[in-house]
Amino acid sequence: MRPQLNLQTGVFLVFTSLISTAAQAGGPAFTRLFAPAETAQTSYLNPAGMTRLEETALTGQLLLAKNYSTLKVDKDATTKDGSNPRGSDPLVVPSIYYVQPIFNEDWRLGLTLNAPGGFGAGYGPNWAGRYYSDQFSLDFIAVTATLAKRITPWLSLGGGLSVQYASSASTTQFPNLDTPNQDAKIEMDSSGVGLGFIASAQFDISEQTRFGITWHSETDPDEDTDVELKRSTLPPGIVEEINHIGDNVDASLRTPQHIDLGLYHEWDNGWSATFDAIWVDFSRFGVTDIRITGDHLPFTPDGHFKDFWVLTTGVEFPMTTAIDGRLGIFYLQKPVSDNDRSFAFSLDEMYGAGAGIVFTRENRSRIDINLNALNTGSAPVDTGPLSALSPKGRVVADNQNTWALVLEVTYHVMQF
Repeated sequence: MRPQLNLQTGVFLVFTSLISTAAQAGGPAFTRLFAPAETAQTSYLNPAGMTRLEETALTGQLLLAKNYSTLKVDKDATTKDGSNPRGSDPLVVPSIYYVQPIFNEDWRLGLTLNAPGGFGAGYGPNWAGRYYSDQFSLDFIAVTATLAKRITPWLSLGGGLSVQYASSASTTQFPNLDTPNQDAKIEMDSSGVGLGFIASAQFDISEQTRFGITWHSETDPDEDTDVELKRSTLPPGIVEEINHIGDNVDASLRTPQHIDLGLYHEWDNGWSATFDAIWVDFSRFGVTDIRITGDHLPFTPDGHFKDFWVLTTGVEFPMTTAIDGRLGIFYLQKPVSDNDRSFAFSLDEMYGAGAGIVFTRENRSRIDINLNALNTGSAPVDTGPLSALSPKGRVVADNQNTWALVLEVTYHVMQF
């Protein structure tokens, strides 16, 4: 029971962190991340870049993502009866960013609130892999405070603290051996808080070229987990004892550090281009400790995750005096091999492209609208031939129609 819950929660923490970073992008296909430093979004993406903002700035953003891929079960290889699972729910990510000059305007203070909400997946209780995963929902909130100061005309430094809270709920079906027509189910609820650190530097190479680098530390939130067994045909006393133990489960989960790099250049004709790269130390991801009523349980941490890169590049060009156009592309390396992928962790290699516009009003406020199309990968999962001998059975499936849409709408206010 432990690996399923904590893996889902951990994957959400890591992947939502990446999506939240992408959501803060100024351009389509998650471009214009770490070097432009033009809006309050830099308070999280590259805090050192806040020194480029000469006045108070506020940004509000809403991202809506919908994955249209469908998981199709290979009925010839799968040993359990059941249908294909239901589709995934939309992901909604609201974010707000604030920058304020302080201390005689020599320093900058940044505040960020990221609150992805309403994310979940409901495979359904009747699909063939219901004994591996039925449904789960997860919520994530991060509050970040950062400071920045210009050290030389070409160098600024910044850093800060991020408090991250995550909660999840999941349900997994479990076979009743004496009544095969009625499954038991295990419901799990988990929540945890972790503290992370951010450090960054901004290099203003010239008036038209700049480079940014940001480091986000590992976090090790402790998760308070509740487990409840329902509809089981086991003797009531055993069910009661299982549920009592399930009220006293705690775990520590390591989410990995990542390093962000960005390059920005603008030409005399008003065109500009960016290149951004994110390196994620994902081989360090995993549960590091499990405790039941305070006693540590021996276990082997997951070790099959791979470090990976996310790469993006894009251009901006003037269309009218008030409107600029933007184009971008991105690529995400495969975080886990096909042999190690599970239904709780179904990420695959991804790539995509996007287009957007920027509308600047007379009062200097700005509206960004970006639409992105992503290929999310087939993400094949095979629980293995030996799993056919277990009550869960063997399940083989992969994604069909592997694409998703992401809409970003952002509003920037300067000197309000």
